[in-house]
Amino acid sequence: MSDNTPQFIDDLRAAAPTYFKELQKLAPTAIIDLFEVRLTEGLNGDGSFFNNGTGQSPNRVVTLRYHAGTNRLVNDIVFDGKTYSAVPVEMAGLQTSGKGIIARPTLKVANANGAISSLLVDQAITPLKAQVVRIRTFKKFLDASNFSGGNGTADPAAKTEEIWYIDRVAEENLEFVEFELAAKLDLTNLELPRRQITEFCPWKYRGNECGYVAKRYFQVDDIEISKSLMQTLATTNGLTFDRAVDKFDVCGKRVSSCRLRFPSNEGNNDIGIPFGGFLGSRVQA
Repeated sequence: MSDNTPQFIDDLRAAAPTYFKELQKLAPTAIIDLFEVRLTEGLNGDGSFFNNGTGQSPNRVVTLRYHAGTNRLVNDIVFDGKTYSAVPVEMAGLQTSGKGIIARPTLKVANANGAISSLLVDQAITPLKAQVVRIRTFKKFLDASNFSGGNGTADPAAKTEEIWYIDRVAEENLEFVEFELAAKLDLTNLELPRRQITEFCPWKYRGNECGYVAKRYFQVDDIEISKSLMQTLATTNGLTFDRAVDKFDVCGKRVSSCRLRFPSNEGNNDIGIPFGGFLGSRVQA
Protein backbone atom coordinates (compact mmCIF):
# COMPACT_ATOMS: atom_id res chain seq x y z
CA MET A 1 0.00 0.00 0.00
CA SER A 2 0.98 3.62 -0.53
CA ASP A 3 -0.95 6.09 1.62
CA ASN A 4 -3.01 3.00 2.48
CA THR A 5 -4.43 2.72 -1.02
CA PRO A 6 -4.80 -0.99 -1.94
CA GLN A 7 -2.88 -2.10 -5.00
CA PHE A 8 -3.19 -5.24 -7.06
CA ILE A 9 -0.85 -8.05 -5.98
CA ASP A 10 0.72 -8.12 -9.44
CA ASP A 11 1.60 -4.43 -9.11
CA LEU A 12 3.25 -5.02 -5.73
CA ARG A 13 5.20 -8.00 -7.05
CA ALA A 14 6.44 -5.93 -9.96
CA ALA A 15 7.52 -3.12 -7.61
CA ALA A 16 9.45 -5.40 -5.22
CA PRO A 17 10.00 -8.79 -6.93
CA THR A 18 12.85 -9.96 -4.67
CA TYR A 19 10.79 -9.14 -1.56
CA PHE A 20 7.84 -11.25 -2.72
CA LYS A 21 10.10 -14.06 -3.87
CA GLU A 22 11.49 -14.25 -0.34
CA LEU A 23 8.02 -13.91 1.18
CA GLN A 24 6.77 -16.98 -0.69
CA LYS A 25 9.51 -19.24 0.61
CA LEU A 26 8.63 -21.90 3.17
CA ALA A 27 11.41 -20.66 5.45
CA PRO A 28 12.18 -16.99 4.70
CA THR A 29 14.72 -15.04 6.71
CA ALA A 30 13.56 -12.86 9.60
CA ILE A 31 11.04 -10.12 8.80
CA ILE A 32 12.29 -6.67 9.75
CA ASP A 33 9.92 -3.77 10.51
CA LEU A 34 11.42 -0.29 10.24
CA PHE A 35 9.62 2.92 11.16
CA GLU A 36 10.10 6.50 10.02
CA VAL A 37 8.42 9.57 11.54
CA ARG A 38 8.76 12.51 9.16
CA LEU A 39 8.35 15.96 10.72
CA THR A 40 7.89 18.85 8.30
CA GLU A 41 8.94 22.42 9.02
CA GLY A 42 5.94 24.73 9.27
CA LEU A 43 3.48 21.85 9.67
CA ASN A 44 5.06 20.26 12.75
CA GLY A 45 7.13 23.13 14.13
CA ASP A 46 9.82 25.69 13.36
CA GLY A 47 13.22 26.76 14.58
CA SER A 48 16.67 25.24 14.95
CA PHE A 49 15.30 21.69 15.27
CA PHE A 50 15.01 21.61 11.47
CA ASN A 51 18.55 22.87 10.78
CA ASN A 52 19.73 19.32 10.08
CA GLY A 53 16.69 18.40 8.02
CA THR A 54 16.60 17.61 4.33
CA GLY A 55 15.24 19.99 1.72
CA GLN A 56 15.17 23.77 1.70
CA SER A 57 13.75 26.16 4.31
CA PRO A 58 10.91 26.70 5.05
CA ASN A 59 9.98 23.12 4.01
CA ARG A 60 12.75 21.09 5.61
CA VAL A 61 11.99 17.58 6.85
CA VAL A 62 13.51 15.83 9.88
CA THR A 63 13.10 12.04 9.83
CA LEU A 64 13.24 9.97 13.02
CA ARG A 65 14.09 6.33 12.30
CA TYR A 66 13.43 3.38 14.61
CA HIS A 67 13.34 -0.39 14.63
CA ALA A 68 11.93 -2.55 17.39
CA GLY A 69 15.04 -4.62 18.09
CA THR A 70 13.18 -7.88 17.46
CA ASN A 71 14.43 -11.06 15.75
CA ARG A 72 17.66 -10.93 17.78
CA LEU A 73 18.66 -7.63 16.16
CA VAL A 74 19.29 -5.53 19.24
CA ASN A 75 21.69 -3.02 17.67
CA ASP A 76 21.01 -0.18 15.27
CA ILE A 77 20.18 -1.30 11.72
CA VAL A 78 21.37 0.24 8.45
CA PHE A 79 19.05 -0.12 5.47
CA ASP A 80 19.40 1.77 2.20
CA GLY A 81 22.23 3.73 3.79
CA LYS A 82 20.01 5.04 6.60
CA THR A 83 20.42 4.15 10.28
CA TYR A 84 17.43 2.99 12.29
CA SER A 85 17.90 3.21 16.06
CA ALA A 86 17.03 0.21 18.20
CA VAL A 87 14.17 1.58 20.30
CA PRO A 88 11.18 -0.29 21.76
CA VAL A 89 8.48 0.59 19.22
CA GLU A 90 5.27 -1.18 18.33
CA MET A 91 2.55 -0.67 15.73
CA ALA A 92 -0.80 -2.32 16.44
CA GLY A 93 -4.31 -2.31 15.00
CA LEU A 94 -3.39 -2.87 11.37
CA GLN A 95 -6.23 -5.30 10.77
CA THR A 96 -8.27 -4.61 7.64
CA SER A 97 -12.02 -5.04 7.30
CA GLY A 98 -14.35 -5.71 4.42
CA LYS A 99 -16.98 -3.44 5.99
CA GLY A 100 -15.49 -0.26 4.60
CA ILE A 101 -13.97 0.86 7.91
CA ILE A 102 -10.48 2.34 7.58
CA ALA A 103 -8.02 1.04 10.17
CA ARG A 104 -6.71 3.46 12.80
CA PRO A 105 -3.55 1.78 14.10
CA THR A 106 -1.42 3.02 16.98
CA LEU A 107 2.32 3.61 17.15
CA LYS A 108 3.80 3.17 20.62
CA VAL A 109 7.35 4.49 21.13
CA ALA A 110 9.42 4.09 24.30
CA ASN A 111 9.76 7.34 26.26
CA ALA A 112 13.00 6.42 28.03
CA ASN A 113 14.32 9.37 30.05
CA GLY A 114 11.44 11.40 28.65
CA ALA A 115 13.08 11.49 25.21
CA ILE A 116 9.85 11.79 23.21
CA SER A 117 8.18 14.12 25.71
CA SER A 118 11.25 16.34 25.63
CA LEU A 119 11.07 16.47 21.85
CA LEU A 120 7.43 17.54 21.93
CA VAL A 121 7.83 20.08 24.73
CA ASP A 122 11.38 21.47 24.63
CA GLN A 123 11.58 21.61 20.83
CA ALA A 124 7.95 22.76 20.52
CA ILE A 125 7.20 20.00 18.03
CA THR A 126 3.58 19.35 17.12
CA PRO A 127 3.32 15.74 15.93
CA LEU A 128 -0.18 16.01 14.44
CA LYS A 129 -0.30 15.15 10.71
CA ALA A 130 3.33 14.03 10.74
CA GLN A 131 3.90 11.22 8.26
CA VAL A 132 4.63 7.73 9.64
CA VAL A 133 6.08 5.11 7.31
CA ARG A 134 6.28 1.41 8.14
CA ILE A 135 8.91 -0.29 5.99
CA ARG A 136 8.90 -4.07 5.91
CA THR A 137 11.87 -6.05 4.55
CA PHE A 138 13.84 -9.22 5.32
CA LYS A 139 17.11 -9.65 7.18
CA LYS A 140 18.91 -10.89 4.07
CA PHE A 141 18.28 -7.54 2.32
CA LEU A 142 19.88 -5.32 4.99
CA ASP A 143 23.01 -3.34 4.11
CA ALA A 144 26.36 -5.11 4.21
CA SER A 145 27.52 -2.90 7.10
CA ASN A 146 25.19 -4.83 9.43
CA PHE A 147 27.25 -8.01 9.06
CA SER A 148 30.88 -8.67 9.93
CA GLY A 149 31.36 -10.66 6.73
CA GLY A 150 29.38 -8.33 4.49
CA ASN A 151 26.14 -9.20 2.70
CA GLY A 152 25.98 -10.10 -0.97
CA THR A 153 22.16 -10.14 -0.97
CA ALA A 154 21.66 -6.55 0.24
CA ASP A 155 18.83 -4.94 -1.70
CA PRO A 156 17.30 -1.57 -0.67
CA ALA A 157 14.47 -2.03 -3.19
CA ALA A 158 13.27 -5.25 -1.53
CA LYS A 159 10.65 -3.70 0.72
CA THR A 160 7.03 -2.66 1.08
CA GLU A 161 5.83 0.60 2.62
CA GLU A 162 2.69 1.72 4.39
CA ILE A 163 2.12 5.43 4.95
CA TRP A 164 0.04 6.79 7.83
CA TYR A 165 -0.40 10.16 9.54
CA ILE A 166 -0.47 11.02 13.24
CA ASP A 167 -4.01 12.10 14.14
CA ARG A 168 -3.64 12.51 17.91
CA VAL A 169 -1.51 11.68 20.95
CA ALA A 170 -3.49 8.84 22.52
CA GLU A 171 -1.39 8.45 25.67
CA GLU A 172 1.78 9.87 27.16
CA ASN A 173 3.55 8.72 30.32
CA LEU A 174 7.04 8.05 31.65
CA GLU A 175 7.25 4.69 29.86
CA PHE A 176 5.92 5.40 26.38
CA VAL A 177 4.10 7.78 24.05
CA GLU A 178 1.30 6.33 21.95
CA PHE A 179 0.11 7.98 18.76
CA GLU A 180 -3.15 7.17 17.02
CA LEU A 181 -2.64 7.04 13.26
CA ALA A 182 -5.00 7.59 10.36
CA ALA A 183 -4.99 7.17 6.63
CA LYS A 184 -4.79 10.39 4.64
CA LEU A 185 -8.52 10.24 3.82
CA ASP A 186 -9.38 9.74 7.49
CA LEU A 187 -7.53 12.75 8.95
CA THR A 188 -9.54 15.01 11.25
CA ASN A 189 -11.22 17.91 9.40
CA LEU A 190 -10.48 16.46 5.98
CA GLU A 191 -13.69 16.74 3.98
CA LEU A 192 -14.72 14.88 0.86
CA PRO A 193 -15.32 15.64 -1.88
CA ARG A 194 -12.46 18.13 -1.96
CA ARG A 195 -14.08 19.77 -4.98
CA GLN A 196 -17.83 19.89 -5.42
CA ILE A 197 -19.68 19.83 -8.72
CA THR A 198 -21.41 23.21 -8.92
CA GLU A 199 -22.28 25.76 -11.58
CA PHE A 200 -20.28 28.44 -9.74
CA CYS A 201 -16.51 28.84 -9.94
CA PRO A 202 -14.70 27.78 -6.74
CA TRP A 203 -11.41 29.55 -7.46
CA LYS A 204 -10.20 32.44 -5.34
CA TYR A 205 -10.75 35.63 -7.32
CA ARG A 206 -7.41 36.88 -8.68
CA GLY A 207 -5.73 33.82 -7.16
CA ASN A 208 -3.42 31.33 -8.88
CA GLU A 209 -6.17 29.22 -10.44
CA CYS A 210 -8.15 32.28 -11.53
CA GLY A 211 -5.20 34.10 -13.03
CA TYR A 212 -6.99 37.42 -13.50
CA VAL A 213 -4.60 40.38 -13.03
CA ALA A 214 -6.04 43.10 -15.30
CA LYS A 215 -6.89 46.58 -14.04
CA ARG A 216 -10.58 46.30 -14.89
CA TYR A 217 -13.01 46.06 -11.98
CA PHE A 218 -16.56 44.73 -11.68
CA GLN A 219 -19.40 44.45 -9.21
CA VAL A 220 -20.79 41.04 -8.23
CA ASP A 221 -23.57 41.51 -10.85
CA ASP A 222 -20.92 42.01 -13.60
CA ILE A 223 -21.39 45.79 -13.89
CA GLU A 224 -18.00 47.40 -14.57
CA ILE A 225 -16.55 49.88 -12.09
CA SER A 226 -14.48 52.60 -13.73
CA LYS A 227 -11.18 53.69 -12.20
CA SER A 228 -12.64 57.11 -11.36
CA LEU A 229 -15.59 55.49 -9.56
CA MET A 230 -13.23 53.15 -7.71
CA GLN A 231 -11.20 56.17 -6.56
CA THR A 232 -14.42 57.85 -5.37
CA LEU A 233 -15.37 54.72 -3.42
CA ALA A 234 -11.91 54.68 -1.87
CA THR A 235 -12.11 58.32 -0.78
CA THR A 236 -15.67 58.01 0.51
CA ASN A 237 -14.84 54.97 2.62
CA GLY A 238 -11.45 56.20 3.85
CA LEU A 239 -9.54 53.49 1.99
CA THR A 240 -6.51 53.34 -0.21
CA PHE A 241 -7.18 52.56 -3.84
CA ASP A 242 -5.86 49.00 -3.48
CA ARG A 243 -7.99 48.37 -0.38
CA ALA A 244 -11.03 49.67 -2.24
CA VAL A 245 -10.28 47.23 -5.07
CA ASP A 246 -10.09 44.37 -2.56
CA LYS A 247 -13.48 45.37 -1.15
CA PHE A 248 -15.52 46.42 -4.19
CA ASP A 249 -14.05 44.41 -7.08
CA VAL A 250 -16.05 41.18 -6.72
CA CYS A 251 -16.43 38.23 -9.08
CA GLY A 252 -19.92 36.82 -9.57
CA LYS A 253 -18.43 33.31 -9.95
CA ARG A 254 -20.55 32.75 -13.08
CA VAL A 255 -19.25 31.83 -16.53
CA SER A 256 -20.48 35.26 -17.71
CA SER A 257 -18.27 36.88 -15.06
CA CYS A 258 -15.29 34.95 -16.39
CA ARG A 259 -16.00 35.89 -20.00
CA LEU A 260 -16.07 39.59 -19.09
CA ARG A 261 -12.60 39.33 -17.60
CA PHE A 262 -11.12 37.16 -20.36
CA PRO A 263 -12.87 38.44 -23.51
CA SER A 264 -10.18 37.16 -25.89
CA ASN A 265 -9.88 33.65 -24.46
CA GLU A 266 -12.82 32.13 -26.35
CA GLY A 267 -13.00 31.86 -30.12
CA ASN A 268 -9.94 34.00 -30.85
CA ASN A 269 -7.18 31.66 -29.62
CA ASP A 270 -6.57 28.22 -28.18
CA ILE A 271 -6.71 29.33 -24.55
CA GLY A 272 -9.97 28.68 -22.73
CA ILE A 273 -11.32 30.78 -19.89
CA PRO A 274 -10.16 29.59 -16.44
CA PHE A 275 -13.70 28.95 -15.24
CA GLY A 276 -13.66 26.33 -12.47
CA GLY A 277 -17.36 25.54 -12.30
CA PHE A 278 -19.26 22.85 -14.19
CA LEU A 279 -21.60 24.13 -16.89
CA GLY A 280 -25.03 22.54 -16.87
CA SER A 281 -24.65 21.18 -13.36
CA ARG A 282 -27.55 23.12 -11.80
CA VAL A 283 -29.90 20.79 -9.97
CA GLN A 284 -33.39 21.10 -11.41
CA ALA A 285 -36.31 21.01 -8.97
